[in-house]
Amino acid sequence: MAADKIIMHIDMDSFFASVEIRDAPDLKDKPVVVCSKTFHLHKDTAQGVISAASYPARKFGLHSAMPLSEAKRLCPDVICLPMNKTLYKQISDNIIKIIQNHSKTVQQVSIDEAYVLFKDNIKTYDEAAECARGIKEEITAAERITCSVGIAPNKSVAKIASGFQKPDGLTVIRPEDVPEFLSPLPVTKIPGVGKKTAEILDAMDISTIGGLAKTDKRRIYEKLGRQGLAFQDVANGIDASLVIETADVKSISRFYSFNPYTNDPAAIALGVDSTSEEVHNILIQKRMFFKTISVGIKYADFTTASKSKSHTVHTSDIFVLKRHALEMMEELTANNETNKKIRQINIGVSNLRKTDINQMQLTDFLENH
Repeated sequence: MAADKIIMHIDMDSFFASVEIRDAPDLKDKPVVVCSKTFHLHKDTAQGVISAASYPARKFGLHSAMPLSEAKRLCPDVICLPMNKTLYKQISDNIIKIIQNHSKTVQQVSIDEAYVLFKDNIKTYDEAAECARGIKEEITAAERITCSVGIAPNKSVAKIASGFQKPDGLTVIRPEDVPEFLSPLPVTKIPGVGKKTAEILDAMDISTIGGLAKTDKRRIYEKLGRQGLAFQDVANGIDASLVIETADVKSISRFYSFNPYTNDPAAIALGVDSTSEEVHNILIQKRMFFKTISVGIKYADFTTASKSKSHTVHTSDIFVLKRHALEMMEELTANNETNKKIRQINIGVSNLRKTDINQMQLTDFLENH
């Protein structure tokens, strides 16, 4: 099975609420909701709408898009927190960088979910599952929150699979297992099937994905049109949609992990060289130039250090990337006065620009003083 036929869907577990709880451990195991719009903590009638609910809150029937007034009725002890969009975006960006380090293509579809194509060296579902476990562990170690992952032959089945064992789940559905996996699930598990569509299907005596898969196409088309036929394709495990790299790429970065941890200059230099080549390969694939290089270190104790340098012209020259990345990395390690060992380094480029197909590579990379 080729790597481009194995698709992973990653979905953060109750993302906004999980971030708030990790930073306030006393909220663990309590019904917490993060709210959009306005709300008032000290009034009997809460105002606003739920954007995310913790898993304890969900046990009371609380969910996203629910008015807070209804949430208060269902769970009088609910803890309402305001959204911190800047923090969520920062953590989301960090998570995407971790995913990119293990992937060929990442399509981020929202702040807390993405579709992924594995690197070409991942050729089996077992290898994909092992890679997914590594990604999950890195996300938890870096951000102290969990995600659920689905791995399948197409995007729709992968998305359904990622929600199958929440939270902190990993569900692998091989091609031969797709019908058995989908058949007993409720039709509402199909992406895009909402309350109104579910009601129409229920009136047709269709409640499961297996039931939808077997229904005469003409009946489906009469009630739901083309969209209904698309839902039926998913019910039969059919989805030809592609994983397409997120269009607005603002930066490219890759990580290099050391096992065992090290502060050996030769090992660090090798890591910089290897990681720079990965970044450069992506630049060439995407036909992009860069102006800014960034490097970062994560030490064994999870403290970090970073440095970046911007320049006056765009380039895609690999020797320029390697030279400046190594120089900055050496500057960072020289400041490691306690000689802490390094668990991970990262190399990134930003201030990107699409390459003119007729434009020669720029090798004159001028310092910006």
